[in-house]
Amino acid sequence: MAPDARHRSAIPTAAALLIALAVGPAAAADADPMSNAAPMSAAVPSNLLAELETFLRQRKIATENLTADQVVAVMIDWYRFATARATDGNVVNDTLQYRYGAWSEGCATGFKLSLLRRAGEGTDRVAGITLMFEPSSKSEIAAFSTTSADWPSIERFLEAVQGSPAFRQFASARPMGVMLERGGVR
Repeated sequence: MAPDARHRSAIPTAAALLIALAVGPAAAADADPMSNAAPMSAAVPSNLLAELETFLRQRKIATENLTADQVVAVMIDWYRFATARATDGNVVNDTLQYRYGAWSEGCATGFKLSLLRRAGEGTDRVAGITLMFEPSSKSEIAAFSTTSADWPSIERFLEAVQGSPAFRQFASARPMGVMLERGGVR
């Protein structure tokens, strides 16, 4: 798929949700609030997390209040509205990666659900949002990972995300923690 084709894709539910989150219900019918602003460009590698933070700040999105359905809407809009470019200005390979699974590090355990953006090659060119959930009731959910490149369009990717067992269980659940990540989930 050509890089520009995914930016023109309409994702009504995700876009409507993001607009409602960013500007409140009164303006939910309006166009993207950033459409009159200068086009955004995520320069990789070192600036990708900063670009995500800027995107969130401009839309007044408080990450600590995000649920899985809101994270999906935010990340897909960031992917659609901010073209990833290398520091020389050229467009780079740009994909979304959705993954989840149990996590354990020493005595700390949890269940992570992440939507990450990879712009170019290497782990330093990854940034996204990870939700942490209390793990006790999630052991039956097998780990899963997919990327937007695995699907014929961003709409099919969104359907795969929304159809996954973890998303169905956590779509509107409040996580115990939300993290902005650079470099991806371990």
